[in-house]
Amino acid sequence: MKVTKILLESLASEKTYKVLEDLDKNGELEKIIPKIVDMKSAGECKYHVLNCFDHSLKALEELENIIGLDNGFSGHLDTHIRKYLSTPVSGQITKFHILKLGVFLHDIGKYDSKTIDETGRVHFTNHENVGAEIVKGLCTNLELDKEVSELLYKYVKHHMTLLSFYKKNSIEKKELFGIFDILKDDVIGVIILGYADIVATRKLLNPKEDMGVVATYMEYILTNYLYRYLKN
Repeated sequence: MKVTKILLESLASEKTYKVLEDLDKNGELEKIIPKIVDMKSAGECKYHVLNCFDHSLKALEELENIIGLDNGFSGHLDTHIRKYLSTPVSGQITKFHILKLGVFLHDIGKYDSKTIDETGRVHFTNHENVGAEIVKGLCTNLELDKEVSELLYKYVKHHMTLLSFYKKNSIEKKELFGIFDILKDDVIGVIILGYADIVATRKLLNPKEDMGVVATYMEYILTNYLYRYLKN
């Protein structure tokens, strides 16, 4: 399919977020991902100053920036992370390519899960699960391989994992290892996605906020997976 080829070519770019911006400007992106229309009309709330579409592009930019840095991760993690991201999934498609798409589509379920309570506050409860089902259908429509579909589904479904730990300000071994049991190596992609999501959100809410705290949570979780969980 022509639209699938266009999408996959965009994921191979070093600056996919810019390619997607251009595709949106010329009207091509909505032909590939029709839900783009809904993403542009939902997502703004107490914690988000942008709609889902613009926020997701910002998150994708954050992802590509950190991966593009030589010192984007601590030395004990960097080699493991880059090995994971370069892992082939289907043909020339790597986990990094799918992670980029996962970051861009992580909030695709917000339009369909939006509710407004009696105080007028907007909620997007369960949007991660709603979104996971949407991307499953999208993968079918784009005729993407099963392996690609399953990984993208996993990224979207579990993208709130890091934020959940961060908001609770607590990381207990039992809960952490339970996540590792479910995600295995893909916890690496899920946690990096969560990092890009949080940073893109927080930078707009408070440009002067130190993102080092979020990075510490990310690296703590990945360190536990690579150096404690896998050693058991």
